[in-house]
This record gives sequence, structure tokens and C-alpha cells, in this order.
Amino acid sequence: MSDPKETPKTMETMPSLRRFEKKDEGAVYNLHISALKQAGTFIDTPKSQELDQDLKNIETIYINNNGEFFVTTVDEKIVGMGALRKIDETTAEIKRMRVEPSMQGKGIGKLILDKLIERAKELGYKKLVLDVAEKQRGAQHLYESRGFKEYKRGDIGGQETIYYQCEIS
Repeated sequence: MSDPKETPKTMETMPSLRRFEKKDEGAVYNLHISALKQAGTFIDTPKSQELDQDLKNIETIYINNNGEFFVTTVDEKIVGMGALRKIDETTAEIKRMRVEPSMQGKGIGKLILDKLIERAKELGYKKLVLDVAEKQRGAQHLYESRGFKEYKRGDIGGQETIYYQCEIS
């Protein structure tokens, strides 16, 4: 029998995945910045602010343009996000994959990526592409574990970037 003086460990709520809502905009942007800073990939220039304009117009750029934008919450706090953006009729891009630094390594990125791949199939896409900073080894491993293959390297904002692609059916 357990000691009645012992207090049970508080159990963290399971992550919940849902579509982005307009009220999430501030939390999504803050998560984007904190995750980039933690990964050492945050670029603080006027040009980088231009690159983030899509986060001010998520519904138009992603959801209403044959794409998607999911957020993951724990106890109603946004701890993860990921998007699907239409490139053309057969190709979509995985974008804005971010997980709260304190929540990394708990399967949240896998949950989001798997749901984005499933959604891409539902929308009729045949190919997915994405890019990731060379520094982000964990993200590279996640994408490779889901069948993404490197097809080129380049530079975004002074950072070495790896481009991946994956055929889906």
C-alpha cells in the first residue's frame, strides 16, 4: 500500500493537434522566434522579418490556398506547429515546423509531420519538399526517418541549408 502522505506526480497532459485559429497568431509567432533562437538559427535583420510575413497571414497563405497549418497544444498552450504550403498542383512544401524547446524530444515534431504528410495526401499532392538549417540535426533525423532525401544545399540568410524532398502516394 502506498504512503498516504505521498502526493501523486502530476501527469502532463497529452499533446493535442488542431488547425490554426486566428487567436493563435501571437503564440505562433513567439514559438517561431524562441525555437529559432534555441536552435541557433535566428537571423535578426530586416530581411529576416520579410521572411516571416507569412506568419501574419496564415489563413490566406496556407489554409485557404490548398495547404494547412496545425498547432499542437499541451494544457491549452501552443508547444508545436507546422504548415503545408502549395507549390503547384502536385507539390507542397512543409514549412514552419517548430517545437517549444522544453518540449523537444517528446514526439511532438513526429505528430505534426505525420499529420502534415497525411493531409498532403488528402489534398492530392504527390511530392513534398522542405528545407532545414544544417545546424538542426534533430530535424534532419526526423525528416529522414519519414523518407525525405537530401537533393541540394544552399544558403538562406547566411546559414547553410539542406533541401529535402519525398514522394508520397
